[in-house]
Order: sequence, then structure tokens, then C-alpha cells
Amino acid sequence: MGDRIQVPLELDHFEVVDTELVDGVLEVMVTSTFPRACYHCGSTDVIGHGRCRRRLRDRAHGYPTILVWDQRRYRCRDCGRTCRERHPETLGSKRVTVRFRSALAAAACSQPWSDVAYREHVSWWRVADAFDTMAAADLATSTGPGPRVVSLDESSFKSKFIYHTVLSAPEQHRILELVEGRNRSSAQQALAGMPFSWRESIETVVIDMFWPFRQAAEDVLPNARIVADKFHVIRAVDNAAQRVRIRHGRRITVVGRDGGLARQHNPRFDPRIWRSRWLFMRRADKVTPSERAGLDQLFALNPEVGLAYWLKEAFAHIYETTSRAEAEHRYATWTHHIHQSGLPELINTWRTINRWKEPILNYFDDPQTNGYAEGITNKIKVLKRRGYGHRHPHRYRNKVLAITQHQPG
Repeated sequence: MGDRIQVPLELDHFEVVDTELVDGVLEVMVTSTFPRACYHCGSTDVIGHGRCRRRLRDRAHGYPTILVWDQRRYRCRDCGRTCRERHPETLGSKRVTVRFRSALAAAACSQPWSDVAYREHVSWWRVADAFDTMAAADLATSTGPGPRVVSLDESSFKSKFIYHTVLSAPEQHRILELVEGRNRSSAQQALAGMPFSWRESIETVVIDMFWPFRQAAEDVLPNARIVADKFHVIRAVDNAAQRVRIRHGRRITVVGRDGGLARQHNPRFDPRIWRSRWLFMRRADKVTPSERAGLDQLFALNPEVGLAYWLKEAFAHIYETTSRAEAEHRYATWTHHIHQSGLPELINTWRTINRWKEPILNYFDDPQTNGYAEGITNKIKVLKRRGYGHRHPHRYRNKVLAITQHQPG
């Protein structure tokens, strides 16, 4: 037996006639209050030509809601054609209202589509159709002011060998484009796909130390300043210093009559150096007195490990200044000490760093990092895990772009 429920429909030109709760679904009987008219020629000289009952899924009002529309049909006396009355909230012959499809699309931007379909009691196809329609309308065109700073980063799609290039605007907190591939052509496609006025407004491009991205930025945006991401630059030097520590920690003492190794007496590494990884990576300004004593003991065991620690801290000290001239002076001093140290791990890393000297020093003209781009990469990973992966590259692109352009429904 049905129950009578008062429903604030909030739809213009629809009048609620009756409501009934049937098997957990709220059915709202409605009629249209639009004036009678022919939708072909606009004439108001029409006569009734029957009725049909149409069921439309609407947004929930405490229960899953269906509008039962007693839709009238007309015959026009002027043009002789027949038509059904229409309502702006309907979508042609679709069985959902405009606002319900918009709610589905908003929820699908940040949630797995199967979850949205289960919660709203609709098919997965209905959610996908709502999202595709929204994406075609909202994501096809670029709107708003052009970005001043853009970031280029990569994101894995299916496996570690299938990547997408992600173009984002850190100051505007949004993703601009997602292109298949992780190479020079994919980065060029992402940058060149922006409107010309946007490309003219870009002053800085932030990238990791990835040469194809640098070449693409120089090709498409020749007047833009290229900045190497601070985190990746410092990490490269830190990793080189770690390799020095590992080399000394793994040193093997060969003993025995035939040059063999007695495992129970001669381990493959020096535990005092090998197990000092986290202490070795601590920044000098954050070391406690007890940790300082531990570092002093470590450096006394092997002076080269202490030299590597000092060189990595000297490089990090370059980023503590705000003046480009001072940064250039500190970089030149650090380069001199690198060559004097004779440590092959750090010298090899310096060769790479020196090729990126100009983008590294550009940081002091405009201190921008890839922090926002890395956060977007983490969001994409969460999106893929929640959806158990994606198979359609075009829908994957649209959903990633929608992350920062729509709020969850």
C-alpha cells in the first residue's frame, strides 16, 4: 500500500499531482503547466491528441525518485502536424532529468562509476553517458585567464612502461592537459594545444631533469623561463653521496687460504657505515646533539663518507639564498670542491647537474617547484586504485582533467 509524501520538487512548470512510495522508490505524479502550443510552428491553435505516461528518473528526495509525467499530445490545426508537450528539464527521449544527469556527472568526476551506479540504482552505462556528455561540454574548450606558470610531469597509465604527460597550472590549481606518451612529441602536443594567448602569458615552465621535456619547452615556448625542480636536483646530489657511503659500507675483506671469505667472521659490509643511512641523510641544521656525535664517529671511521656528507650539504646550502648572484658564487665554489674531492659518484652527478645549470639558477629568478604536479600524480594514483584501473585512454584523460574542475557530488 502506498504512502503519501510531501515533495518539494523545485521544478518550474511542473505541478505535483500525487506521490506514492512503491518498493522503496518515490513516484511523483506530475503534469506540465506550459501553455498549449505546437512545437513545430509555434501556433496555439491545437487540439488534444491523446496522452502518454512517461517515467523520468530525478534526483533523490529521501528515496530514489521517479517523475511520472502525464504527457499530453497535440495536433496543430495550422500545420496539421502532431507533437508532444516538452519541458526544459527533459532530455529528448532519455529517461532522466537534466539535473539528475548533472548530479551523476559531478559524482562520476571523483568517484568510481560502479559505486555511483550502485548508490543511485542506475546502470553503469547511465553514469558513463552522463560523464561523457559533461566532459564533451565542459572540458572541450579552454576557459579563463592563461597561466603564468606551468608544470610538466609524467604519470603511469597501466604499467610502468605506459605513461601520460601531465600539464598543470600550479598557481591556478588545475590540470590543463593529459597526453599519451612521455617524450618530446607528447610534451610538445600538450604545450602547443593551449590557446595562443595562453602560450604568450606563460613566463615559467617547471620540469624535472628530463631532457625531452626541456627540449619541448624550448621549442614551443622559446621565451619562457625553464626551472629545474628543486627537489629532484637536490635528490640527485643526495643519491650520489649515498652511493659513496654504500661503496664503503660494502667493502669486502678477503681472507682465507684460497682467498675465500669466512662469512661468520667477515660480513660483506661494515655495519657501522652500512646501517647509517637515515642518519647520513639528515640535514645538518636538523641534527640533534646525539646524532651529531654519531656522525662524528661515522666520519672518523671513513673520511670519504664525511666528505660526501659535507658536499651534499654544501649543495643544499645553495638553495638557502634568494639572490641569483650569490647562488652562482656558491655553485662555483661547490664545483671546485667536487673536483678536488676526487669522488667518482659526485663527479659523475656534477656532469649531469652542470648541463642543467641555467634551469637550476633560474629558480632564484622565479622560485617555482613541481610540488603541485607531484600532488596531482598522487591524486591520479588514488583515482586509479579506487576504480581498479582504467582501460579507455580518452575517458581516463577526461576524468583526470575533471579532478580539479569539479567538486564531488
